Amino acid sequence: MHKKTLALLSAASVALLTLGAAPINAQASPPGGSISVTGTMTATVTAVDQKDRWVTLKRADGSLVDIQVGPEAKNFPQIKVGDLVTAQHSETVDITVIPAGQAAPNVSGGSSLVTAPAGSKPLAVEVDTAVITGKVTAIDYDNRLVTLLGPLGNTRTVAVGPAAKRFNEVKVGDNIQITLKASTMIEVTAPAK
Repeated sequence: MHKKTLALLSAASVALLTLGAAPINAQASPPGGSISVTGTMTATVTAVDQKDRWVTLKRADGSLVDIQVGPEAKNFPQIKVGDLVTAQHSETVDITVIPAGQAAPNVSGGSSLVTAPAGSKPLAVEVDTAVITGKVTAIDYDNRLVTLLGPLGNTRTVAVGPAAKRFNEVKVGDNIQITLKASTMIEVTAPAK
């Protein structure tokens, strides 16, 4: 958990740095914003090694990639040459300012995994969520810098992007809550006839 926490804190810092690209919430709500990124890749199965669990995929650009599929992947025997493999990954970072006294530096999170029933083509959807709260210990309004005290007792100073129009409402003692959500879906389907 410690390495994952450090990685999440780094991601949170990057989120604050890039908040300039995020839409800002309505005036009645606390200052904050959200950033989302999604990518999809589709490839065609050109070879399957059932014994050693290898699949060769042909990408849209014609390049080939070999992937060894672990034993945790259910329904591997259902994969056939010509099947389509679609992988979609999305990440969302939500940032909210919580007034002083309503939260404390903290890290929490969880994971969930859904797979296809036995006998179906392989499908897996994994969602990971982490919520990190850091206390604002210093603000430089002129240079748009915020120093946060993290849940592990560490401090980090980060720049806040120019689109955060309500930056002037953030005060020392407030808490910045960053929710990171990543979802990955991998689906194998038969080709259209």
